[in-house]
Amino acid sequence: MKTMINLSIIAAAILISAQAFAASFSDFDTDSDGYISQKEAKVSNTLTQLFDRLDADGDGKISQKEFKALDSEK
Repeated sequence: MKTMINLSIIAAAILISAQAFAASFSDFDTDSDGYISQKEAKVSNTLTQLFDRLDADGDGKISQKEFKALDSEK
């Protein structure tokens, strides 16, 4: 029961973060290289917190495809 409550809280937090995080990819990709680096992500606390989770392939940057994963969680 406690685990289900914790998972529900985590899921709600992710959903709220995704909804509050309504910026476009290009808002963060300031050097227009097609990726959001960790340095570029630092302008957003939410993106910084989600960075490792969004960086699905672990290459240290977020692609547009990885960034769009936020939308699929809504």
